[in-house]
Amino acid sequence: MKATLYEALGILPTSSDEDVRAALRRLIRKYYAKTRDGQGNVEEALRFINHASRILSDSERRIRYDQELALSAGTTEQRIAHVVSHAVAEAGEQTDVGKLEEPAAKKSQEAMDEELETGLDAVEPPPERNPHHPGLTERVASFGRSPIVTIGLCAFFGAFIAAAIVFVTPADTILVAKQVLVWLTITLLVLTLVYGAVHGVAYLRRRRGSPQPVLVPQTDLAILNWRREKSVFLGTNQPQEDASWIFQLRMAELERAKSGRTSEPRPWQRLAARLFDYAIWGLVLALLLSELRGVGVIATEVAFWLGHPLLAPVLITASFVPIEALLIASIGTTPGKWLFGVFLQFSISDAYAPRDTRAQLRRALRRSLRVWWEGVGCGFPLLAPVLIAVAYEKLAQNQETDWDFAQDVLVTHGPPGVLNTVTGVCGLAAMLWLYGVAWHQPMAESIAWARTTIADAIPSANTITGGFAGGAGRISGLPSIAPPPAGSVQAVPPPAPVARASAPITTLPADGTVRVPVPSASRPVDPSAPIDAEVATMFAERKAKIAVVSVEGPRMLRAGNWRRAAELCKAWTELELANADSFRCLGTALQAQGYHQDAIVAFRKAKQYDPNDRSLDSAIDRSQKGIVAEFLNRYRR
Repeated sequence: MKATLYEALGILPTSSDEDVRAALRRLIRKYYAKTRDGQGNVEEALRFINHASRILSDSERRIRYDQELALSAGTTEQRIAHVVSHAVAEAGEQTDVGKLEEPAAKKSQEAMDEELETGLDAVEPPPERNPHHPGLTERVASFGRSPIVTIGLCAFFGAFIAAAIVFVTPADTILVAKQVLVWLTITLLVLTLVYGAVHGVAYLRRRRGSPQPVLVPQTDLAILNWRREKSVFLGTNQPQEDASWIFQLRMAELERAKSGRTSEPRPWQRLAARLFDYAIWGLVLALLLSELRGVGVIATEVAFWLGHPLLAPVLITASFVPIEALLIASIGTTPGKWLFGVFLQFSISDAYAPRDTRAQLRRALRRSLRVWWEGVGCGFPLLAPVLIAVAYEKLAQNQETDWDFAQDVLVTHGPPGVLNTVTGVCGLAAMLWLYGVAWHQPMAESIAWARTTIADAIPSANTITGGFAGGAGRISGLPSIAPPPAGSVQAVPPPAPVARASAPITTLPADGTVRVPVPSASRPVDPSAPIDAEVATMFAERKAKIAVVSVEGPRMLRAGNWRRAAELCKAWTELELANADSFRCLGTALQAQGYHQDAIVAFRKAKQYDPNDRSLDSAIDRSQKGIVAEFLNRYRR
């Protein structure tokens, strides 16, 4: 089949450099998805890509090639002159499209004599650019694939993650595990909904859009027969090939086939590799932040906000950009990419791209920045899942991502191995637990704060009917810890709820406080006896307050707003002294905040009023362990 370079690549002669690069990359992915075969089709296609890239990637050579195309497509006289002008070159193999040499007959005798006189003293012309594509002969063996290095690196990652688990896991592991499991379940449900929505939109767009251009069988046949047909270079003979470069190409193919490398897109493998990199780097930053806080370089409040789940992902992903670029430029991979078998090759479609360390670092940095900006949305938790789902759909449709195309990167995948897979999967699960333990309480407090803020802005039924001010959960007139002023009336709280009571008011003590005696079991209560109006109002207000705090306190406790729950439960204990539920609520809220000594006091109070509750013993034991753990942490520091 006769074809030109443009026809073989499936593009137009007027195509831009970007379209040419896209066609070359599409062709490389097509044949890199195969292993080396007996017919040599993969080698033939790669040799074609080498020569096509040499001509179409160089502006001067592409112009000369377009000129030859125009001559070959002209009149009969033009085509005859074109063939005659290259008849001399038919006998041997030449280089690719080059400038025509001036015929010897046209050279003057003086010029020939001058050449003979200068001889070896003549200045040598500048060397021609490398005629062979170095990216096609790069080694494909992954970094550290020897068994000793693999076992050592996997053991290092495992030990680092295990040490982090021991350091972070709290004393009340079961309670925290339940809360983390709830959060993880909710997160997975939200991510599933996000991916479903993005996938649905992408599916509808694919059905309405036009299909992507692919290599047709005729084009594939032209690529495989380009040397035999000798048509893609038209008037010039096929380029001269270096035997050493062909040997390097065959060795690279054999190595790639042996390692099982393929260019087929595997988005989940790439996502797991990136998440592992982010998780490992986040643990390193957490240790660094803890040390800086311990020596007093960073304040506690600043450290709290830097480790908050809404801000920490942004810090982790942004700081990993230069780290990823340095690792790729120096060793060609990252810990996550090495574990999950993801490999990068830069400048795969440009034979003349610079390949020094500085150029590699520049390309890797631009790619990492674009991944951080477009791929993960700068690490914002609410935006990152959406952009990750969008990148997945683009990769499935276009076979490559936008940042890979922009930096001319070919991503290949290989089997990671059993040890690498176990280390990567178990490491991701362990770090999921670590981040869940570290972030569940700040996240619960943030959600509770948002919920409380919204509830405060909306008037509730208690505000309207109960005579309380503020929003939900805010009670006006809660009893104060300070002693009452002189001249006030103070009711002594009874040990049990009393429906109605009446008693004469005693004389004023020295402090001026009037106390109302409370009827006891030995003093019978006369239901028909009259009751003072002020005393009745006080008892009604007290009951209303108890009704509110007994509901709002446990609700704040369930919402994770420990500080507000402690305030409400403390007011509940002051209003109802003989209630075990109030002290149990107060102890739980104090324990969640780390005030273990105060929590033990509250739990023991609850134990006095409810001695049959065995859960109080467990709560006291947890607080005692918390005190010991806190002491040990301070001792270690």
